[in-house]
Amino acid sequence: MEGTLAAPASTYRRDLRCYYRPIILISSGAIILLTFWFASRYPALLHKLQQVGTAMPTMAYDHSVGSPVGLASTWQRIRIAALSWLAAMAIGMSFGVLFGALLHSVLRYYPLKIGQNLYLNSLKGALVGAPMGVCANCAVPMACGITRGHGRVEVALGYLFSSPNLNPVVVMMTFAALPWYFGITKYVIVLLVIALFVPLLISLLEREKSLDIFTVDDGATCELPPINLGLECDEKFGDVFWELAGSYLSNVWMLLKPTFTIMMLASVLAALALTLVPWGNLLTHVTVARAAVVSLFAVFMPVPIALDVMYAAQLQNSGVASGYVMLFLMTLGTYSIIPIIYLWREVSRRLAVILFAFFWLLGFGCALLL
Repeated sequence: MEGTLAAPASTYRRDLRCYYRPIILISSGAIILLTFWFASRYPALLHKLQQVGTAMPTMAYDHSVGSPVGLASTWQRIRIAALSWLAAMAIGMSFGVLFGALLHSVLRYYPLKIGQNLYLNSLKGALVGAPMGVCANCAVPMACGITRGHGRVEVALGYLFSSPNLNPVVVMMTFAALPWYFGITKYVIVLLVIALFVPLLISLLEREKSLDIFTVDDGATCELPPINLGLECDEKFGDVFWELAGSYLSNVWMLLKPTFTIMMLASVLAALALTLVPWGNLLTHVTVARAAVVSLFAVFMPVPIALDVMYAAQLQNSGVASGYVMLFLMTLGTYSIIPIIYLWREVSRRLAVILFAFFWLLGFGCALLL
């Protein structure tokens, strides 16, 4: 009788040891995600929803670190703008690095099996990205985690474009703050970009050359093989935990190094654009030349999530031409210098440039046609 009872217990313990890795990875992901959502992101988004219509200091952040009003030096205004932008991006980018590193770890143990249908892959990325609640800039470390974890580029782009645009609170904010036809136009275009343009573009680029993803030459950290589920499940929990912790921390560091550098560069470039570009004069009326310049800066500018809607609503309330309102609603925050650098360094320079040109033309067309 004792022998009969011992076997199931032994089998249960052996089976549980087989699932140490997924249990740890899933638990870690839930902790990171739920902490970000409920302690920061969704309270902040709901607060922004209440703030729609109030004056913003700039298009790139909604709260200034200090007050640049009356400062004598241009350098001081640039410094305040750079610090304010960094403060606005700090929490989202920290989450992006932490969750992106976890995605990298998960995909190296359990490679993503999503098939070869580029259109479905892009939509799958969009479905995952929509509730995440991060801007296109903070989505970059997570997109990087997907591609460095040997996921598909269209999945990463679907994720990157959907997260700042298709979040439920942002969608609600768009229709609450602006005329309904603005919202309909934007979301039809966003869905067409994700469902058709991105997969078609990648398909065309891959006819000439496969989009081989850049991987960091950091020795064993990029060469960890997938777990062999056929092995005997005899590992101790502590051994598995510390193995995963070491792998995860290596991935965090691997993402943190370029992210920190890019953030510093983006903060300076954004501050220069905010301070030195004569926005008041550019937005007084629509001309071909002004629309081209405004669209160029709008696509370039890295902004936190929902600020495209807030800034477009502010322009609408100030009586700015509807073409400019739609330009900022469509391009500001959808793409920026940070995704450009990511795609340029790690995926394809042609893809980075084509997407920039596409969104620039999209904003330019919105300004002239509406």
